[in-house]
Amino acid sequence: MRVMLVLGCSAALFVVAACNREAAPPAGNAAETANTATPEAGGNEGAPADVAAFMHDRHERYEDLGDAMKGINRELKAGSPSVETIRRHAAQVAQFAPQVPSLFPRGTGPETGNRTRAKAEIWTDPETFRQRAEAFRQQAARFNQAAQSGDLAAVRAALPDLSNSCKNCHDRFRAPEGDH
Repeated sequence: MRVMLVLGCSAALFVVAACNREAAPPAGNAAETANTATPEAGGNEGAPADVAAFMHDRHERYEDLGDAMKGINRELKAGSPSVETIRRHAAQVAQFAPQVPSLFPRGTGPETGNRTRAKAEIWTDPETFRQRAEAFRQQAARFNQAAQSGDLAAVRAALPDLSNSCKNCHDRFRAPEGDH
């Protein structure tokens, strides 16, 4: 149960990402819609031109993160886990993680009236949000490194830290299901 909670949290973080600092984001995503002058949550950047579309895209990205985390867990529970599938999902999580802060520009929170589980604390406590997003980025990179090595024991050992980094952010910055 705890692993599933942590994985769910990881999934939510994944959807938050918008622009990978190492590679240009795909066309049509939330990063292109936002003003990226200051991509950090709580910065002075303005709301995207189409707030509802941005928020929808953010949600979909987190859904993709959740799917990747579920895929990793499914493989690790299988009798013969697919290392290639784990590698693919781990790379997806690691690519998403650096994008998290950019997915929460001002004007894309609960004050919009749009459905979101993002809590106002993302913008009222941006330093803590950035710290937790950075912890997730670091754990995602470590997990990806373990996955790319093909060592299933290392993958299993790295998963709890990744999951805890998700939970740590969700506990503070994500409203429970039904509270949005």
